[in-house]
Amino acid sequence: MAVKKGLVGVMTTRRPGTRPFSESRFLRELSQAARLVGVQLVVFSPLDISWGHGTVLGFTHKKGVGWQARQYPVPRVVYDRLFPSRGRWQLYFSQVARMRRTFRVTMMGRGLHGKWQMYRIIRRYEDLRPYLPETRLGSVQSLASLLSKYETVFVKPVFGSGGKGIACVRRWRGGYVVKRVGRPRLRATSLAGVVPALGGVSRRQLVQQGLKLNHLQGSTFDIRSIVQKNGDGQWQISGKAVRVGRRGKITSKLHTGGRAYSVPSVLQRCFSERAEAIEAELESLAIRVAEVMDKHAGPLCDLGLDMGVDVEGKVWLIEVNSKPGRKVFLQIGDREARQRAVRTLMEYAK
Repeated sequence: MAVKKGLVGVMTTRRPGTRPFSESRFLRELSQAARLVGVQLVVFSPLDISWGHGTVLGFTHKKGVGWQARQYPVPRVVYDRLFPSRGRWQLYFSQVARMRRTFRVTMMGRGLHGKWQMYRIIRRYEDLRPYLPETRLGSVQSLASLLSKYETVFVKPVFGSGGKGIACVRRWRGGYVVKRVGRPRLRATSLAGVVPALGGVSRRQLVQQGLKLNHLQGSTFDIRSIVQKNGDGQWQISGKAVRVGRRGKITSKLHTGGRAYSVPSVLQRCFSERAEAIEAELESLAIRVAEVMDKHAGPLCDLGLDMGVDVEGKVWLIEVNSKPGRKVFLQIGDREARQRAVRTLMEYAK
């Protein structure tokens, strides 16, 4: 990418405080990586653009000094780390659209339009279809149909991240058990009792086949892979790690108490002589999915893929995230992977 005036922008959501953005550590690391490749990183909110002057209130980081604020020209290359609340999403969207039109901004990536879009795109490809759990738009009929086929079914919001709003419905002793993130477990004797226990089922949700994923220390695990475009615009895997959920939790998210481990060690423990072949399949799947999503929903530069391996050793694609976190690499002590994931972004931006 051609960076004008040596500036790369990172677009964030405004919040109260003297440093009005989150992800401070990640952004500080991005700033350091930017200097190494010869550009300057400016953190800003699209709500702070001065349209008449073509400037924006931006924050830059200086070692030993910290974050400093002043007016900068609106960067022409921008990396999107916006996470607005539902009530302010439209406001941010309109400002970003205006910014792109007015200043001809090149976006390094973009947010995906929900889990249903991801599923429909990937399902078009015959070679990728076997990796997808059966998934339908939410309705009582979809829920009933999948529960007649599978012992466990997940209900997920079409839009959302961090495991929020996910529920698990499991057939149990002639009835059902419903578990929702952050809620007590409920039991229902019939499907009519399941729906209110879920808080309703609508087309804003997905109903998805539950997978019999492999276990580590009594808890299911998945694999998070960070896939990025490098300085040549080619997709590469910058790092990967296993996330193990807390016992009894329905997700493996780290902020709900999950733990992280290195991929080779866990696969070797669970699958012994098949471990290398499974890891190779996970890597090839990650690159293939990134290429497909970039073609149909791009331009993209940075994806987090959540994949699972079931008790039979079959690989599954669970989710694709266009604004992935990198905390998992800190938990396994893989500083090299975290630094590579940060540096690769700036090499691509340049």
